[in-house]
Amino acid sequence: MVLCSIGLVSGLSYFELSRTTEENASVRIDRAARAAVAILCYGTESVFHPQFDANLNPVSINVATADGQNPLVPGEKLDELVKTIGQANQGAANLFSWSEQTSSFDRFATTFASPDGGPPPAFSISEGHPAYASLTQGRPFTGEVPVQGRLRLAYLTPILAENGKVAGALAVDVGWVDDLNLAENRLKTRITSAAIVILTGVILMGGIFLRFELRPLRQLARTADDLAAGTQPKEIPFTDRLDEIGDLAHGLARVTDLQDKLQKLAYTDPVTTAGNRARYFSDLNNALKRAKDGKFRASLIHLDFNGFAKINDTFGQQVGNRVLLQAYARLANIFGPSAQIARISADDFCILLPFDAQGAIAEDYALQAIEMLSVPFHMEEGEIRVEPSIGIALLPRDAQDAETAHRVAGLALRAAKESKSARHIFFSTPLNERVQTEMLVETLLRAALKTGQLELHYQPQICPADDRLIGLEALVRWPNEKRGYIPPSEFIPIAEKTGLILELGQYVLERACRQAAEWRQAGFDFGQVSVNVSPLQFRQPSFAATVRQMLGTYRLPARMLCLELTENVFVDTGEQMVLDILSDLQNIGVQLSLDDFGSGYSSLIYLHRLPFQELKIDRAFIAGADKDLQKEQLFQAIVGLGRSLGLRVIAEGAETAGEYALTAAHHCDGMQGFFCSPAVAAKDVRERIEEFHKSRPARSARMEKKRA
Repeated sequence: MVLCSIGLVSGLSYFELSRTTEENASVRIDRAARAAVAILCYGTESVFHPQFDANLNPVSINVATADGQNPLVPGEKLDELVKTIGQANQGAANLFSWSEQTSSFDRFATTFASPDGGPPPAFSISEGHPAYASLTQGRPFTGEVPVQGRLRLAYLTPILAENGKVAGALAVDVGWVDDLNLAENRLKTRITSAAIVILTGVILMGGIFLRFELRPLRQLARTADDLAAGTQPKEIPFTDRLDEIGDLAHGLARVTDLQDKLQKLAYTDPVTTAGNRARYFSDLNNALKRAKDGKFRASLIHLDFNGFAKINDTFGQQVGNRVLLQAYARLANIFGPSAQIARISADDFCILLPFDAQGAIAEDYALQAIEMLSVPFHMEEGEIRVEPSIGIALLPRDAQDAETAHRVAGLALRAAKESKSARHIFFSTPLNERVQTEMLVETLLRAALKTGQLELHYQPQICPADDRLIGLEALVRWPNEKRGYIPPSEFIPIAEKTGLILELGQYVLERACRQAAEWRQAGFDFGQVSVNVSPLQFRQPSFAATVRQMLGTYRLPARMLCLELTENVFVDTGEQMVLDILSDLQNIGVQLSLDDFGSGYSSLIYLHRLPFQELKIDRAFIAGADKDLQKEQLFQAIVGLGRSLGLRVIAEGAETAGEYALTAAHHCDGMQGFFCSPAVAAKDVRERIEEFHKSRPARSARMEKKRA
């Protein structure tokens, strides 16, 4: 009976230890895989993108092949990352690339080395290897794999290319299987020995001793369960013991230290030591959970720097990182230890301020942050300035969940960046409504472009000397069943902000060229069709080729197309780049027009250096000039300037007979305005021109009478 009891107790003890050891091994290998993926992705600046399952275990790594280059090639950076992974996991790490020729995974980076210290022998995962079938099917593998005649507990994650095909694999392990079970085997031997000693000695004392020995094991097992569940114990008991219990306790202590290091790695931004994106959303979720009881309030500050990318472009990323580190130090000094500061991406910082219901603390801190961050950063490379903008959301008033909270704080930040007066803005319902309206307009505009709902209207350009039609400007119109025509001033800015202006510009260019070709085929002498070009569209590398393609598609002579550019085209664009693009367009043979001349401050520079053929004077210079002598003299001077440079001069916005007469009196080559005709549909252009021509005798009589 005693033998059975001791055997049963020993067996239960060993079973409990085995279960705990297995769970610990499973936890270690899972965490090793997560840490390896995190180090690889962050270390390569997001060239690799992990995919996780519901338990947050990595199932694959997607690799971005920039410019068609395969990043899975030997190199110092990947070697260093593999070594870092091995050191972090206290095990081995390997990187493999898939070979189509041999249908195997060939190792090109590893922590293993030859006994003599040289590079390890070549190794491949081929058919027959335990992980081969899973990896070739794009699935991870966890289990024992043979290495040098022994088994190691490993986690292999497939690396997938952009097309979904297998490109390689990342393998990590936590040591030899028999080493992982060493403590278990040692304790098994000692328990067996103790049982034999107890049986041969005093059975009663053996029972008491067994009971005493199992108590720390159960406590250590509970500690191991807590570790497996993700709970960090304050301390590991029995580490002062020198027996098996002490060995096991020391093993659990090492696991605890490893877990703490992995947690810091997973939740800390490596550049600034602030929290990272994962920490930020974790803190935000916890704050909103506490806010549900109605007793907790907080404010969320979203901060970034306008044009920070220029610092990296000018001085390099290392200097940019040092600026971010100093910026974080200033923020930590301002907000203090109670605030939770995280750098979530690039130059974006998010700060969670607890117990700030009305945002008064956030506003005070925001003003301090803007003032402190506006002070130049003194670097070896020179003095660097940043321009911070801040958006603030109040929780839980403005949002009930983390995703919404981050979104509304971001909306407030965007409003602050767009504002010309405020550097910090609180989120508000009108702000959200404006964004929702813009999103709706964007969605409808995108649909209108795809379905061809947008129309082109054309405004005639008339030679005031003889009322001859010399050109037509294509203007986009958006018909709506409820509102009639939606004003361009409402949807053009949204198109520019969202990038839809590229698709819209392509749409207008294609429709204008097609209509011009139809008029030409019908024998209608329209002179030229003018199309407005946005700055973003102009800066596209393929713009000149697109223009050439459109002309070729519709067999339209290049001289019949005029591209109108405003001074905004030249903002944030190098002069040489502008000259190169204009030179390409000039070689094609299209006409180039500087639109809205006089509305900016540097037009004379553009006129002097750039190859324009046409100058369009802004309406501000002709409006009322027939009744104001000084204004007329200014208009005359601008016309004379354009003509002296050999440019065709077009006056925009002539709406009265007097303004029209002024364009003729000062020898403008053309005019465009409501006096002649508003922009009309293509089918109505000829009728409008004919009506204007018929009105010439009456207009001439009125002018003669006025002069008399």
